[in-house]
Amino acid sequence: MKIRNFVKQDLPQVLELCREVRQHHIDILGGYFAEQDDFYEQQGFLESLEGNNMIALVAEDNGIICGYLLAERKSAPYLVNSKVINIANFGVAKARRKQGIGKLLMDKIFDICKKEGVDEIRLGVYNKNTDAYHFYENYGFKPLEQRINILLSKK
Repeated sequence: MKIRNFVKQDLPQVLELCREVRQHHIDILGGYFAEQDDFYEQQGFLESLEGNNMIALVAEDNGIICGYLLAERKSAPYLVNSKVINIANFGVAKARRKQGIGKLLMDKIFDICKKEGVDEIRLGVYNKNTDAYHFYENYGFKPLEQRINILLSKK
């Protein structure tokens, strides 16, 4: 298993894996999410190749992408500790979960953050995604805020 930076040739496999992760979220949240828009999904990964703002990592095993992590560097001048990394997209192939791949990806982003002097790592997780919630909790993440919403119309 190798954790490395995303390269453009990874895009077809990463998009397929994003689609699997999206379906997982659709199943958990009962129709909250729409089907995947490949153009939208690929933007962050491609932006990671062009600038300094995005970090895109993949977990590769014998040429197969089995996990990914997409994070954004942010400056938060309204905070005392203003260097922030926001994990925007993170997933592991269903068949490869509970094998340490998520931990390897998370370890790598932590290493990057330490080298860059990042003050805080943020991410969002849905309450019903209990496996992911417990993974983050076991990793040391703590709830900081609760976001609430109301759906005003249903189709």
